[in-house]
Amino acid sequence: MTLDIDNIFFSGNVIKMRRIGLIFLILFLGCQSIPLKEEKKVELELSSLSRFEDIPVPQNFVYLPLKSFIFERNKVRIGILKYVGVSTPEAIVNFLKRNMANYGWKLRSVIEGGAIFLNFQKEKEACIVNVEYIKRKIFLTFALSPVDKETPSSD
Repeated sequence: MTLDIDNIFFSGNVIKMRRIGLIFLILFLGCQSIPLKEEKKVELELSSLSRFEDIPVPQNFVYLPLKSFIFERNKVRIGILKYVGVSTPEAIVNFLKRNMANYGWKLRSVIEGGAIFLNFQKEKEACIVNVEYIKRKIFLTFALSPVDKETPSSD
C-alpha cells in the first residue's frame, strides 16, 4: 500500500477542513479584538439618611444598626457607623474626598491595601473611614472620635 500525498493534501475533505479551520481562526481573532465593556464612571449621590449631619453617606447605602453604636453627650460624639451598599471602591473614595470636604473635614491620609482607610479631621474630631469590598458589596465603617486639638497640616 502506498501513500498518495497529493490525494491526502488536496482532496475535497482536507480542503473543506482547511476552510472551516480558517473561518474559526478569523472568528477567534475577530473576537479577540472586541474590547470589553468599558466601566462607566459612577457619580454617587448623597443620602439624606446619614446618622450624623456632617458625615456624608452615598445614596442607597443601608445603615447597619446592629453593627454600629453612637454616643453623644454635650458636644462630644463617639461612634462606629456601619453601612453596606453596591458601588466600586474608587467611586466611594472619590465620593468621600469630595463630600467630606464639603462638610469641613480635611483629608489627612489614605492607606490602600486589601481595604482602604481614609483619615479625616476637623476641629476637635477625627473620622477614620474604612472601605471594604467584599462579595460585590461595599462595607463602609465610619469611626468618629474626639481629639485634643487639630493636628497641623503638612500643606
